[in-house]
Amino acid sequence: MDNQFDIYREAEKTEKLTPKQKLIFQSAIELFSDQGYANTSTKEISEHAGVSEGSIFRKFKNKEDLLMAILEPLTHEILPQDLDEFSRTTYQDGNLNLKYFLTTMINDRIKLFKYNHKIMKIFLNEFIYNRQIHDRLVESIPKKSFKQFNEVLDELKEKQLLINWDNLEIFRFLASNILGYLIQHYIIVDTTEWNETSEIEHVTDFIVKGLTPTK
Repeated sequence: MDNQFDIYREAEKTEKLTPKQKLIFQSAIELFSDQGYANTSTKEISEHAGVSEGSIFRKFKNKEDLLMAILEPLTHEILPQDLDEFSRTTYQDGNLNLKYFLTTMINDRIKLFKYNHKIMKIFLNEFIYNRQIHDRLVESIPKKSFKQFNEVLDELKEKQLLINWDNLEIFRFLASNILGYLIQHYIIVDTTEWNETSEIEHVTDFIVKGLTPTK
């Protein structure tokens, strides 16, 4: 796979794909992204890849198994890395700093999204609109990933640098605002030009104000 698919290099289902299976995998990403998972058949994937339809089922049980092979590395690798990064980057010069973390995280997530645009588009579409896939992805998140994240949130709250909400609610607040920005500009077809630097600053400031306790 080319550099666009670096996140799959050590994924269990994709690290040892044959050349033919890589064609299938890449064709599935192209078609799921362009026309949607539900609107894509395994026959279309095989024709796009230039292989027999049976080649798909030698590696993947069915179309959903192929979709999960595309999406699960995001919950196994990307999200745990984000939570670990939260724990490390919340500290600047030895001090807790919410805005420093948020600025770093938001910019990094937008870069990741733009670099893996088709994969992230599939993830967002299926995570939001397909309840069965949503539940499977949530279940695939390593539970230990949240331990350090929760510890940092608790410390921020203890020092009165973070609003005293439930940690899961804080996570949802972060996710909904960042995903809302990405969906608006990269999922919904919108030809309107925007000032990316300015809007990222506004999103960051909005989240910081929302999560900072009122004095």
